[in-house]
Amino acid sequence: MDRRTTTAFAGASALLDRGIRDQLRLGWRLLRDERVSALKFTLPALLALYLVSPVDVIPDILLGPGQMDDLGIVIAGVLLIARVIPRLAPEHVVGEHVREMSMGRTAAKPGATAEEIVEARFNVRG
Repeated sequence: MDRRTTTAFAGASALLDRGIRDQLRLGWRLLRDERVSALKFTLPALLALYLVSPVDVIPDILLGPGQMDDLGIVIAGVLLIARVIPRLAPEHVVGEHVREMSMGRTAAKPGATAEEIVEARFNVRG
């Protein structure tokens, strides 16, 4: 039986996935890059506005559920921001950041050309 699906924090394992962490790192790097459109600040501003707004999906007066909906919206907002920001950036800027992030990760034979290197992600279930 798969242990991850039976725990209370089954969804948290998805946040630990290397692909999502890399996407978050790329989004953070692009957020700080001045070559990316100024529209990149729209989603973080809307997220911050929601957090300080007195209007909530579940009122904060309900201790527990009121804060959990805010936490869920923050997590969803951060993941959405990490997916949208690379689309606002020019391709060469995104490519530059991806290359800088992957330096030292590729386990290729010395002297291998770019055509010989295969990058892949595998999920092993046991």
